[in-house]
Amino acid sequence: MGIGFQDLRLMVAAHEAGASFERMLTIGRQSLCLHPPELGSLRRSQPAIAGLAREACAFGADAEVFLRTLLGARSVEALDYSPYQGAQHLHDMNLPVPEALRARFDVVFDGGALEHVFNFPVAISNLMRMLKVGGHLFMATPANNFLGHGFYQFSPELMFRVFTAENGFEIGSVQLVEARYPSPELTRNRLAYQVADPAQVHTRVGLLSKRPVLMLVHARKLAERTLFERAPLQSDYVSEWAAARDAQPAQPAPASWRSRVAVLLPQPLRVALQGWSQRRHYSFANERFFRRVP
Repeated sequence: MGIGFQDLRLMVAAHEAGASFERMLTIGRQSLCLHPPELGSLRRSQPAIAGLAREACAFGADAEVFLRTLLGARSVEALDYSPYQGAQHLHDMNLPVPEALRARFDVVFDGGALEHVFNFPVAISNLMRMLKVGGHLFMATPANNFLGHGFYQFSPELMFRVFTAENGFEIGSVQLVEARYPSPELTRNRLAYQVADPAQVHTRVGLLSKRPVLMLVHARKLAERTLFERAPLQSDYVSEWAAARDAQPAQPAPASWRSRVAVLLPQPLRVALQGWSQRRHYSFANERFFRRVP
């Protein structure tokens, strides 16, 4: 597992906005995955790491010293299923975490464990419960083109519906990061896009991509709540059900000029044009869904 430049960029922004990283938990031991240009960029903007020894900043080095220096973490602990990498806490994330680990950490970072845990509702609840009120959760998890990497790939819709006020959370950011290789840490200068909440744009936010895409999530815990008293529901269905319930008899809207022209086209051409439109709709070129992060 590795912490890359885009992960650190989100954490640095939270730290500069006042987030405490005093006690930090990572799910699995984390390696530092910074390419030389990325490390140089961080060193120019973050004087605290300028004096770090070369071995502490090397690609693949244990990330603990770097995190302590960059973010002011007093302790960086790890939780894992197995002791093989020397984690301080051993726990199967398919099962609820014990009381001793609840509300204990200022920051929890999952750099790619969630997709490997079969019992997702329990696993995500564990991440949320281990945070103190006011604490921050950071996640990097597969979104597209990681078939076979783990049990799951996740959608932005899921994250927006999980980290709600009803569950005691607020979303800070959901971003998609495009990589070139199946091991995303091998890609430097990865492009990142801020993702719109499907409930706010009133439609499904999807992506058809040729390259692997990671989803980065930043959420903040506002209060202790009983998690998932009501199961999350997909926002477009909720809107459709509400519209059907509240619908009043009305005259059908006149067909648009596009619809009138489309029916005159041969069926194969009509289908091809519809497919082309969908491909553009579900691409990073759709600025209604995706905003490039500078």
